[in-house]
Amino acid sequence: MSWTELGDRTWVRRYDEWDLNVGLVAGADGALVIDTRATTAEAEQLRDHIRELTDLPVKWVVNTHAHFDHVNGNGVFEGAEVFLHENAAAEENLAGTTFAAAKVIDLGDRRVELLWVGNAHTSGDTVVAVPDVEVFFVGDLLEESAPPSYGADSFPLEWPDTIQAVVGMMPPTVRIVPGHGAVVDLEFAHDQAIELGRVANLISSLHHAGTSLDDALRSTEDWPWPVEKLQDAIRRGYAVLGTPQRPSLPLLGPG
Repeated sequence: MSWTELGDRTWVRRYDEWDLNVGLVAGADGALVIDTRATTAEAEQLRDHIRELTDLPVKWVVNTHAHFDHVNGNGVFEGAEVFLHENAAAEENLAGTTFAAAKVIDLGDRRVELLWVGNAHTSGDTVVAVPDVEVFFVGDLLEESAPPSYGADSFPLEWPDTIQAVVGMMPPTVRIVPGHGAVVDLEFAHDQAIELGRVANLISSLHHAGTSLDDALRSTEDWPWPVEKLQDAIRRGYAVLGTPQRPSLPLLGPG
């Protein structure tokens, strides 16, 4: 549990609690923190850890999405401007400066770009790009240490297109910080995007075949992850697709 420098004045720290990654980007005018941990005490520890690297004031906080393990420490960074997507703010009634599609934060001698590409892990996932060092913080759009987290607020049928769009923006030598787990590369992101697509396709195929929701939840299809980890994905997919209809055979015409 220590800081890893990913590029010029750009760091990640991976915490045992929730296996969460926190990012830090420093510029001439101040420091920017990406996600603030799950509790006030954890955020206070983070604040102390930041002082190991820089005495610059934390002027900006970015939340990659609205889940508690990424936002509950926001209040510790008094005076910092909090940025998050407008959907994330609405989901949890979070205070902050919101944006709809894109936002650039000027750190003085460099910029950080915030991007919303579409529904995926939640409706308000923010991608944080640091272009001058080719580092992308993607929150829970990708995970390394566990299967992607499909919760009751996820969009399993849209997630594959969203992550493919994000991956399409990345340079070949990108370093990608997932919400949880080790830093990954473009090949890992491509592979997980394919697996997310498999989940969406299998849900759609089961529904098209007339499989009931109860049977789909117990399905032994060739899922990329244990079906027990995909219960909310299947439920959310079926909620969008509606009640499955049993396919009917065409009536035979006169012989």
